[in-house]
This record gives sequence, C-alpha cells and structure tokens, in this order.
Amino acid sequence: MQCPNCGAELPEGCLICEKCGEEIQIVPEYDPTLEALIGVEKEDQTDDEAEEEQADEKPVKRHKQYAMRALIAVLSIAVIVLIVLTRMNVAHSQSAEFQIAMAEKSKNTGDYTKALEYYNRAIELDGENVDLLVEAAKIYFFQNNQVWYEAMLKRIMTHSNATEGHIAWARERLIPVMVKKGDFEGICKMVNASGDESLMTQYAEYLAPTPELSMEGGEYEDIQSLTISSEAEGNIYYTTDGSVPGDNSIPYTMPIVLDEGTTTVKACLINAYGVKSAIAEGTYVIKNTISQ
Repeated sequence: MQCPNCGAELPEGCLICEKCGEEIQIVPEYDPTLEALIGVEKEDQTDDEAEEEQADEKPVKRHKQYAMRALIAVLSIAVIVLIVLTRMNVAHSQSAEFQIAMAEKSKNTGDYTKALEYYNRAIELDGENVDLLVEAAKIYFFQNNQVWYEAMLKRIMTHSNATEGHIAWARERLIPVMVKKGDFEGICKMVNASGDESLMTQYAEYLAPTPELSMEGGEYEDIQSLTISSEAEGNIYYTTDGSVPGDNSIPYTMPIVLDEGTTTVKACLINAYGVKSAIAEGTYVIKNTISQ
C-alpha cells in the first residue's frame, strides 16, 4: 500500500506515513456478499416492521368495525321504536276510548284545559255519544266559559240521541244562563215547548200565556160586553181593527163594548220581562134586534 500523499511504500497496517506524516484512511474493499447480507437484513427488518404495523392496525380496524356495527344496530332499534311509537300515537288518536281515558286522567289532576282537548277529540271520533257532550259542558262550566257552556247545553238538547234525562239535565242548567243573559223570551219558548207542567209552574213568572176572551167569535144579537183576562202578571193590549196588538196598542182596563156591526178583536199579554204572548183573536158580528 502506498501513501496517497507522497507515494511512499507503507507497511501493512500502517496508519501514518513515516515519510510525510500523512494520516492514512483505510477504505474497506467492496464485498458484494456482505452488501447482499446487509440488504436482506434490511428487508427482513422492513418486513418485520410492516408486519408489526399491520398487527397494530388490525385491532384498530376491528374496533372500528365493531363500533360501526353497534351504531347501525342502535340506529336500527331507534327506527323500530320510532315506528312503533308513531303507530301507537296514530292508533290512540283514532281511539275515542283512549281520548276519554286521557280526559278523565287530566280532569282528576285538575288540568281542565287538557281534559277538554281530549273530550273534544273524543266527540269528533264518536259524535253519537251524548254523554261526551255532557262531560265537555261540565268542563266549560268549571272554566267559567259561558259562551261554550251555553252552546254545549243547547247542542245536548237538540241532539238526536239525547234522552229525556239528557234534555232535562241540560235545560235545568241552561235556564239560569238565559236568565243571566236576559233571554226571557227564549226561556218562555223553551218551557212552553217542554210541555212539563212542573217546569211551567217553576218558571211561571217568565211565561206569557195567551189571554182569554170571554166570548167566542160569532154572531150575537144586541150589544155585547167582551172581557179579556189572564192569570199571569203583565199588561194586556188589544186592537179592534184587525191589526196586530203590541205595547203601543190600547191597554186593556175595562170590558170592550161590541156594538152593531162586525168587530175583530185581537189581544196579547206582555209580562214583566217584556215577553209577548201569542195573540187571542175573535170576530164578532152584532145584530141590533132592539130596533126591529
């Protein structure tokens, strides 16, 4: 081996040139076999690292797969539950029995607004059930909702399925409402239409019965004296020209003298509440026989 600096021959293994003092750097000769071994070793190391990385990735992938499957399962269950609940809600919304049960529950807890919502829904589903109208009317009364209370009572009275018991129950509660409103004419019509003698006696002060004429219409000889009477309190008004009587007509205070000729008498009673009765009517033909 020679010194790269001065070219002097160097003994084997010498690291410094004795002639010029240059430091000798020994470069190992290229060995293809060794290089191949190193390459294989590196490849083996790379494969091992890759396998380790793959081994580390497998649990992660498994966890992701399990999480995804669990999420899908939860979502599936949620969808099923939602479908079931939706169907139940639809079924309940179409069930009058369920609405009634919920109304009773709300009423027992004092939630009258909610109870009324359920009763009205039940009425929509089963409008033939008059008892539902009764329950709704009670709720309106508790809420002091006079407008709807009165409307519901009238609806009960005119319902085709209402029994006498239903009608009597509604009428008993409706009359005080009408008194408060001052609808005395309506009370009179309702009581008269009932045909109930006890009811007529109970509310007699609001009634305006037709006055009675002392003579039936027809032909009479000589002058006649016609009286008009009524058992009810109020004022009697009459006409003798065939016109309809009212509070601007002649007040009845004494018997009416029917003279010779034809006279049509019409009379009515107007009670203390301003209610006008039906009209009593008679046509009288008087023949004066005295002059014959």
